[in-house]
Amino acid sequence: MQIWKKIEKINYKNTNVLLESFKKKNIKTSPWIDNIFSKNNYSFKGIKLPIKLIRISLKELGFTGPTELQEVYKVSNNKGLNLVEPEIALVCREFYLEQPTGEWLRFATPFKSMIDTDGVPHLLKLGKALNLYFIETYWSYPKAIFHSHNEFVFKK
Repeated sequence: MQIWKKIEKINYKNTNVLLESFKKKNIKTSPWIDNIFSKNNYSFKGIKLPIKLIRISLKELGFTGPTELQEVYKVSNNKGLNLVEPEIALVCREFYLEQPTGEWLRFATPFKSMIDTDGVPHLLKLGKALNLYFIETYWSYPKAIFHSHNEFVFKK
């Protein structure tokens, strides 16, 4: 598996500072992203660098049809891939500006690590459309369904 991104330096103290920088750069965040990250304000202190990230489709993991997220996480773990902390997923928007229009890339974040104030768990996804960069969410519960063409980012 080839390294997709290698993060060697993070120039932010916490995710609230990072979200403010996104607003200045006209990067669009969903209300759920704003809610989750402002509520938790994850710190970047103590993050062990460098971080090596792998991008892989469910097909490459061996799935051929609709698959539950819990199965994706189980198989990826057996292949030596690790889940991505929410704050690392968020900072990846800084490192992925060559994203093609129409693509949505999901991050394999731990269950219950991104819960909004309504108690709904999410995972982070990056997208590009309308000549804008987006940071959105998708539901993150064990039986959430994904398809073989869906790609996820994991830590190596």
